[in-house]
Amino acid sequence: MAVETVHVAGALDPLLDLVRERAGDIERAGRLPDDVVVALRATGIHRLAMPAALGGLQAPVLDMMAVVESIAAVDGSTAWCAVIGFGSNIFAGYLPEAGAQVVFADPDQGNATMFAPCGTLAGEGRHRRLTGRWPFASNCLHSTWIGLGAVADGDGAESIPRVAFVPMADLTVAHTWEAAGLRGTGSHHVSASDVEVDLAQSCRFSDRPWPEGTLWRMPLYTALIPLLSAVPLGIARGAVDEISRQAREGRDARRGQLADDPISMDELAVADVRLRGARAGLREAVDEVSAVAERGDRVSRSLQARTMLAALHACDVAVAVTSAAHLLGGGAAAYAGSPLLRALCDVEAARQHLLFSHQHRPRFGAAVAGLDVAYPPFVV
Repeated sequence: MAVETVHVAGALDPLLDLVRERAGDIERAGRLPDDVVVALRATGIHRLAMPAALGGLQAPVLDMMAVVESIAAVDGSTAWCAVIGFGSNIFAGYLPEAGAQVVFADPDQGNATMFAPCGTLAGEGRHRRLTGRWPFASNCLHSTWIGLGAVADGDGAESIPRVAFVPMADLTVAHTWEAAGLRGTGSHHVSASDVEVDLAQSCRFSDRPWPEGTLWRMPLYTALIPLLSAVPLGIARGAVDEISRQAREGRDARRGQLADDPISMDELAVADVRLRGARAGLREAVDEVSAVAERGDRVSRSLQARTMLAALHACDVAVAVTSAAHLLGGGAAAYAGSPLLRALCDVEAARQHLLFSHQHRPRFGAAVAGLDVAYPPFVV
């Protein structure tokens, strides 16, 4: 693990102990408790994807993925909020530098984003008025700023959607997130009514980042989607580890002990190796992207698409593996409060994210085949 991430990884153990203790409260409250939010902040996790010039770590994507997986193995909601919180801060490198210095003045603050262009930016010149309503605004309850997708008035370049950052204090949160999984993410609807926006605090996905370094040479989605995929991968790892614990330590169950059942042991072995394979495939693709970016070369569309497909595959495998672990958990896994049931609900909810939709696969497949296919913003 690179030096940039060592401090964060070293600070995870107290956080994980707290999250494990508070998992039930997270489920019931539908948000992270304040002490968990404070503990997340104290790890320095929100600096991971920020430019060094703003006090960030601009850490390697593989290291960031490992941090997310560690949290997700304990609680999916906390991991989802964490990756949205620090992943949103990657936009500090894409906003104009002066705007980034305002929005991301506190490098230990996690934020939120919702990319769908559900809003309009009315007016002319640098200052506009934002109006719209956005669903699935994960981590909005714990954020100071949120980047929202919107289209500016006007023709030509101005019709390209922007991500405009506005203070959460200027928005209205409608508590719509009544979900079976990832209950603690606070993924509610947010709305804006004629909120002032400085275009210097916005960017397009086609904008070039201003900082130097490998992270800023990688196409944006070759970082974002693998980071998000680390959540289902971590959830699945936590579920497999729980079944392994039950096999080692024994359990009270009418169906007997897992270790004495060769079919169960076979299913556990298959689940474990499938998960490791999917994780390795994704990490290999990200590592290749990083190496190309490190050299300063252009990341080919084929490699971008392979990375996207590896992320989708990792999510699908994580769902299947978590389901297998839940099955092996027997009757106890049917009860509310079971970590295996929570893991299953969380990973299923994660897979519903638009970025994991199978609708993207035909375009990714065409690019992998070597056809000169652009699929913005995923393959550019």
